[in-house]
Amino acid sequence: METLLFLEEVLLDVWDNPQAKEEAMSRLRYVCRTKDTDDGYLCYMWGLLEYQRGNFNESYAGFRKALDKNPNDTLYKNMLRLSAEKSGNLSDLKAHSYDGEVLAFLSELEKQCREGSTPSSNLFQFLIERGVFTKDSLKRGSFSSCFQKLEPIEQLTLQKQIRNPKLSYKERFVADQMKSDPFTKIWDTSAFHRGELGKEMVGGTSGAVSASVSSNGDSSPNQSNGIFRSQNQITEAWKKVKLASQSGNETQAREALRQFLTEVQATKSKGKSEAMMATALERAAKLLLEQDPQYAKIRFLAKEL
Repeated sequence: METLLFLEEVLLDVWDNPQAKEEAMSRLRYVCRTKDTDDGYLCYMWGLLEYQRGNFNESYAGFRKALDKNPNDTLYKNMLRLSAEKSGNLSDLKAHSYDGEVLAFLSELEKQCREGSTPSSNLFQFLIERGVFTKDSLKRGSFSSCFQKLEPIEQLTLQKQIRNPKLSYKERFVADQMKSDPFTKIWDTSAFHRGELGKEMVGGTSGAVSASVSSNGDSSPNQSNGIFRSQNQITEAWKKVKLASQSGNETQAREALRQFLTEVQATKSKGKSEAMMATALERAAKLLLEQDPQYAKIRFLAKEL
């Protein structure tokens, strides 16, 4: 919350107060370098504002700081690549990291394709070796027309080097969505972001207050084990409440609700943001017990909340 309030002050000065714009940018730059949280969001905002102002060297510095703090964020990676290209920092990006080298070569290839020149087969080969391209992406993706400019024998040789992709881009998209959802810290949001509300619901019926949980307990690979345990325990506890309600077992329902409340209280002690979200879950649980038809058999437990 403190981060959001600070960012609001900066943005208001940048957009609405020309006299205070440079001072606001200076504050944002300072906080990025000295006090930014581990997710690098303030550094990303610094980079984004500088990018919009055409200060590409500064934007590159901001995005690089953001990526240093959160190396797995695909948005940070893409903006770092764009700012490196605009600022002439591709050589620095290559030396930055394993991913930085991939991003730099991707920018070089994109530039060749954009200018209409014959692309370098070595760039395609490097990116294929790093797992960037698949046969399908070279056939139908944004680089497909550029790939067709290579000699047929070069195309065939490169296609033979392509390995079956181990990465699911759908799962990566879901992981990015979960990472940007603050409730992922305490609640299993995977089913919601996969659009599986109709298949597996731990909340309520259509039109009622509801919440979802993944049936397999999958977690984003970017999450720490501690976060995963937290969100899995609290959602599993509520899942037991729902199952007990469906069977009409009042004893199991009471025990499951106590477990849920224990997890809620433990979550509240972890920090301000966790406490606010845990309180929201507690209120949602009370509404479900009081109003949702699925919980009619254990409605009397609402007084426990």
